[in-house]
Formats: sequence, structure tokens, C-alpha cells
Amino acid sequence: MRKLSIIFFVFIISLFLVCCDEKNIDNNDNLIPSETNDNDIKEDIDKEKDIETEDYSNAIFTSNNGTGDGSKDNPCSLRSAINRLSSNKNRIYIIEGTYNFDSAIILNSNGRKDLYYELIAFNNGKVIFDFGKDYRKEKIITNSFNTEKSKGIVIKGNYYYIKGITIQNAGAHGMHISGSFNKIENCILACNGNTGLNISSSKNNPKDTWAHDNYILNCTSYGNYDWDRDTDQGEDADGFGAKISAGENNTFDGCISYNNSDDGWDLFTKQKTGAVGSSIIKNCVAFNNGYSIDYEELKNGNGFKLGGRAIEVDHTVINSIAFNNKANGFDDNSNPGTITIKNCTAYNNGKRNYSMGRFLEDNDTYNSTWYEGNDLIGPIYNVPKTHHVFENCISYNGGIKDSFSGTAKNCYFYNVNGKYNVFRDLAICNSKYNLGVTYDIFNPFESLNFELNDLENIHYLLRNDDGSINLGLFLKIKNQYSFGANLNN
Repeated sequence: MRKLSIIFFVFIISLFLVCCDEKNIDNNDNLIPSETNDNDIKEDIDKEKDIETEDYSNAIFTSNNGTGDGSKDNPCSLRSAINRLSSNKNRIYIIEGTYNFDSAIILNSNGRKDLYYELIAFNNGKVIFDFGKDYRKEKIITNSFNTEKSKGIVIKGNYYYIKGITIQNAGAHGMHISGSFNKIENCILACNGNTGLNISSSKNNPKDTWAHDNYILNCTSYGNYDWDRDTDQGEDADGFGAKISAGENNTFDGCISYNNSDDGWDLFTKQKTGAVGSSIIKNCVAFNNGYSIDYEELKNGNGFKLGGRAIEVDHTVINSIAFNNKANGFDDNSNPGTITIKNCTAYNNGKRNYSMGRFLEDNDTYNSTWYEGNDLIGPIYNVPKTHHVFENCISYNGGIKDSFSGTAKNCYFYNVNGKYNVFRDLAICNSKYNLGVTYDIFNPFESLNFELNDLENIHYLLRNDDGSINLGLFLKIKNQYSFGANLNN
């Protein structure tokens, strides 16, 4: 009987302990990792290992005072890093800081389609290349106009990739590209003494070697101003250019150009040099061109200048916006070729929102005369009638009425007194003979308010995390309309 009592007592104690354990489990579920939590922890550990063991074997590190071997812990100078580029060391990581230079950075070597030579801001740090020619302080920059030594970055080679760098205060172009198959991403070209980023080659080179297939992505160019032109102050400094001797298929995507002394974009062509290659501009914005950062009134001030000298070149502009430019928003600049303008918005430009019909008659005449070197050129006779293509375009509140010639579909061109020339269905358009249907004043936008107080930070204020442009409600098309650009997401 005593033995049975002991067994029973042990049983009761065991049952009590089991119950306590179950209660503890119920009250502490969060302390016991589930199978899913185990996997999450493993993934976190793996990520930490990846960070700790990131492969920098192909990288050279540079800092603004570097004198080392180019390792992450002992960076070298930028020029030293450039000299070390090879198939085994094809990437330069540029550590955050301001780098001061007194002469151009010239990139002569060639990468490959499968192995670009790369110059990248490390960890998205703020990297500034300052070339010391601040026109806002000096007012006049002498003996520097367009000379190579006074430029910022000069890319003569092919297959370079440059990302995340601000290039400022160069005496001439901020960046000049004469090579091909280069990609420039998320860079800022600010306050240089000529065009912020220009694509062109030597005019003496064969045309099939001119700079081609360069891709400019999510870059911003502003405040560029060629002070040293004594009689034509400000006439050459555009935001972006692919002009005079630029080859085929250069593309600008997601770029912003503003407050440059001349034009936002310039695709100019000369008679003696011959037609430039066709360029593509998409998802871009041009505003306030023709004015300095301090709003001094300067030179031409077109948003998108798309030609020159009555020479036929086909260009394409898609989903882009021109507003508040001193002169025209979209200007063919006497180019009678086929320029395709699709899903574009022009608003409040000083002259025409669309100046896209210089030649409205067959066999028209370009009456201008000019010198190229010592040679007098022009006038030019028997210029073909302009035949541009317009689709889903809106012109709103221009300085004077638009000019246009070609074909139009779902387009609204600005006329006078708040009237519009409307082409809903595909039709021949000509601002002299084929004016479409007259439409009264209307407002297709969610907002016409745009804050311009912080011009030096537009690159950061008007972009999403991925670098794409976001104008918020400004010039956002109301839902009931199906024309115009969409840069509001």
C-alpha cells in the first residue's frame, strides 16, 4: 500500500510539471523561433556574410586626398586610378568628397561591350568634381572657351560607365564625349563655361566614326554659361548637346536641363560639316533656359532645339516637357526633316510653345546668311516643306501662336486669345493652311504651380529614388484627357 502511495505521488508531481511547461509555452510563443523565423535568421546571417565578403577584387578606390595603393582602406588619387584601369581592374569607386582639379580628366582607353570601364560614386555618396572656374565669382573666364584642357571630363574612348558624379565649374564643357557606347547616369553638370554635357567628334573625322550610341540617363544640367564670348555672351552654353559632328543614336532619357545661357538641348547642324546623326530624347524636361541662375536674361533660350541651317535630320522626342523657356519650347530651328514629337507638353514659353513649321510651302527658301570660318553660306533655296509628326501633344498658354507642319493626331496647338487649333483624328497640319478645329480656352492640368526657389537642388527635389523624374501635380494631365507628357509618378 505504501508503494502505491509513492507511485501516485510521483505521478501527481509529474502531471503538475507538465502542466507548468505547457503554460510556459502558451505564454512565451514569441520566444521560441518557428521554422519560418529560423529561415529568416539564416537569411539575415547570409546577408551579413555577403556584406562582409563583398568582392572588390575588380575595384580601385579613390579619395580626394588618396595616395595609397587603391584598396578600400588605402585609396589612391583619381588620376592614378584611371591609369590602372584594365580588364582585371575595370571599376573605380570614388569615395564621397569634393575633388579639385585644374585640368581636364581625359579617358582615352576602351572598355568592351561585356566589360565597361566604370567610375562610380561609392555607396551613392556625394561626389563633386570642381574645376575651379566659377563664373558667378569671376564673371569673366578668359582663354578657355572650348579648349580641351579647360573641359571637365573628356571621354575619347568607348564603353565607359559613369554614375553619381557632379561636375562643376569647368572652363568649357562639363563633360565632352567623342567616343561611343558610353553610359552616363545620375550625374549633375553645373555652372560650366560651355555646354554641360556635349556629344561631338572632330569635324575632320569620317562621319561613320562620329560619337554614336551614347546613353545619358537621369542626368541634370543647369547654370552653364559661356562668359568668355566677348560679343556673343552666353550663345553656346546649352544643358545638353549632340551637335555639329554627333553620330547616330545618341539618347537622352530622364534628363533635366534648366537655366542654361543658351538652350536646354541643342542638336545643331552646320552646312560645311554636314548632317548630324539622329538623336532620341525621352522623359526629359527643359525649363528657364535663356536665363542665368540669377535670372539675368541671356541668349536664345529654347527648350529643345532640334536642328539648324535647313538641313534634314530625323529626330525623336517622346514624353517630354518644355516650360518657362525664354524663347520656344520645341523648335525645329529650320530642320525640314521628320521630327517625331509624341506625348509632349509645352507650357508658358516666351515665344512659341511649338516652333515646328519653319517651311510651310514647297521649295521654300532659308533666307539667312552666315559665315562658317571665312566662307559665306546661304541663302539656301528649294528647301523641302517641313513634314514633322505630332501625336498626343499639348501646347498651353504660349507667348505667340504655334507654327507646325506635317501630320497631327490628338494634338492641341496654341493660337491667339486663348484659342487652340485641334487635330483629333490623324490629319495633315499646317499653321498656314490646315488649322484643324478651333477650340476655346481650357485647362487640362491638375496644377500650374511650380516652386523655383531652390534651383541648385532640382536634381534631388524632382526625382524618385530610382532617378526618374517626378513633377508631382505640376503639369499633370487631368484624367479626362489623353494627350501630353506623364512625368508625375
